[in-house]
Amino acid sequence: MDKKSTTFGMGNKHLAKLLGLGVEQGPSGEPSVHEIKADLLRASLRGTLPLDSAVVEALPALLGRLREEVLPLGGKPLGEVLLDERTELGLLDKIKEHWKGRSAAGSSEAAHAVGITIYFAAIASALLFHDTKITSYSYPFLAQSFETMTEKLWMAPELARHFSKARKLCKKKAK
Repeated sequence: MDKKSTTFGMGNKHLAKLLGLGVEQGPSGEPSVHEIKADLLRASLRGTLPLDSAVVEALPALLGRLREEVLPLGGKPLGEVLLDERTELGLLDKIKEHWKGRSAAGSSEAAHAVGITIYFAAIASALLFHDTKITSYSYPFLAQSFETMTEKLWMAPELARHFSKARKLCKKKAK
């Protein structure tokens, strides 16, 4: 008798994630904590960068340079900015600080988790794209943190890959 696979080629790790989603669902079909975090993370990554108050105050002075300097970032979703190797180091540091503050002031577990995720994504981007550590955390600590991020069931796949690359780099630098 020819045995047919019922897993559609999925590996054990992927199957465990799928099963975990089913187990985590709340009563009467309420979204699980993982689903709430995933939705909030996706919404945050799709959102645009908040305008810095200094930019708003200096707007009249910027009008002459608007097309050259401000428009390339204008309207870009945060997720794109974090994963774009052309993003300037200073901007990554500002994103890190902004989301560090938001994670500390998180009104819920999901908001805190998303804040921490974007905070570490900015750190990972600085490491990967500028070979610069914008935190006082050690390379071994960062490697462990990035690994933890990749294991989150609610993590956006593109960020999981980003964290995985940053983890490898940190492990190499820790030697």
